[in-house]
Amino acid sequence: MKASARLVVGIVACVALPVVLRERVPAAVALWPVAIDMGLCAWFGATLFAGREPMIARFARAERGRLEPDLVRYTRRLTVLWTAYFALAAAVTLSLWLAGWPRMLAAFAIVGNPLAMVALFVGEWSYRRRRFAHYVHAPPRAMLGHVLSVMRGRTP
Repeated sequence: MKASARLVVGIVACVALPVVLRERVPAAVALWPVAIDMGLCAWFGATLFAGREPMIARFARAERGRLEPDLVRYTRRLTVLWTAYFALAAAVTLSLWLAGWPRMLAAFAIVGNPLAMVALFVGEWSYRRRRFAHYVHAPPRAMLGHVLSVMRGRTP
């Protein structure tokens, strides 16, 4: 199966599984976003251990090739930021579920969390363009392509 087909199957499964489980396990629907965010937190966080290349450095290397020392430091810090973001998003989702606020939970899971991720992605890109103006930067769409290629295991 092609990588793009696996990606589509994965996305469909992430969307469909909570709907299928809704009748049998109501908590599964609410906790699915927690599992996704904690999985991403663990995945990004695991790359911060000594001797490992931070996740964001992998994305940057897919764009630039070799990373300059200032970008190595920056990408490590940015990986820490994304790891913290995923942990915070999971905590907010879990808190809304435990508080018994299903509408707020749905609003956060469907609108708030994705918008916050886009804001962080675009905001970081904007900041990086100013902070590292002496480097050439790929536009957000190309960056997303680099991210997807690394996530599919295709790294330079």
